[in-house]
Amino acid sequence: MELFAAFDVSLTTRYLPECLRKRKNKTKRAKLTGFDDKARDEYIRKAVVGNNDEAVEKIKQRLYENSILADLCQVPLVFVMFAHMAHDQRVFMKFKSVTQFFKHILRCFYDHLKQKFKDNRSNVIYLQAMEHHELDKIAFEGLNKINQQLSWIKTEFRQRVGTKSYDQYILIGILVEEDVVSDDSTVDNVLFTTEVRFYHKLFCEWYAAHHLVTLVKNAYDINKMLRFLDPVDLQYLFRFACGLDPDAGKKLINHLKRLPGGDTFAILCILEQTGDVNEIMDSVKELCSRDVKIKRGDSALLQRSTTQLLEIASNNDCVREHTKNNCRFPTGVFAQQTHRA
Repeated sequence: MELFAAFDVSLTTRYLPECLRKRKNKTKRAKLTGFDDKARDEYIRKAVVGNNDEAVEKIKQRLYENSILADLCQVPLVFVMFAHMAHDQRVFMKFKSVTQFFKHILRCFYDHLKQKFKDNRSNVIYLQAMEHHELDKIAFEGLNKINQQLSWIKTEFRQRVGTKSYDQYILIGILVEEDVVSDDSTVDNVLFTTEVRFYHKLFCEWYAAHHLVTLVKNAYDINKMLRFLDPVDLQYLFRFACGLDPDAGKKLINHLKRLPGGDTFAILCILEQTGDVNEIMDSVKELCSRDVKIKRGDSALLQRSTTQLLEIASNNDCVREHTKNNCRFPTGVFAQQTHRA
């Protein structure tokens, strides 16, 4: 490893440090996307069904049938939940959008909590599940910044959402607490502060999408409002918002179409609106009617959106015959020149 002795490596789930952003020419970024096919297979065998080949294939087939979830299930947390649901439920629903799937996930969270409290608290849990306006606002405020805020001081956060709601979010697992070293610490006196964050950034995007819908519906010009929201980093924020409210979705889709590579991403957002793959098939067929080239110079948004659309197309018999010289993506889609974002 002497070859890389002068290299500094930062592994982060948050924004890139300021010192590295200033060194654009010297800083290289790589994104860890999550479970690949091998890791998924190993998890299913070890944690879900054991060495039951038939059961393993059944779960993988259900994921294949839900092609709209392929990218989302690269997130280990989401795939784990999908695998267990696909195994436990005899009649497993086919999800039409990521919005529908995430609604189902949260419903499972709350249903599990209700089963723990088989008393009159079920009604309270239901009401708190439906009323989360302050949580929506906090999540949106955290994402709508140059440097995203993904953790908050516990006392301040709990005061804003209310003690009962806060305790419920913690109990369900939507929020998690962690003790961090306080800025007031000294060498001789180490102090800790309790911070709170969403269990996964997807939950933050989900709740932020609710507040985004409210803002977009009441806004005359949304461009300024969205200037800090990068669809490459926050694609599910936009997709959730389009799935939650058709009117807000129309405004967001028009905004996205004006971005580099935004036309292709807008197709995915249209799918969230309609929940019907057939509604976007004309666009997907048009995309697949020509040789699809994903080039190094393409925007990250265009690259990612194109691969997801081709995944949907390949699972709906819309991809035309390609020549033997074409390369195959690891996820099962085709392109002549590959570069995975």
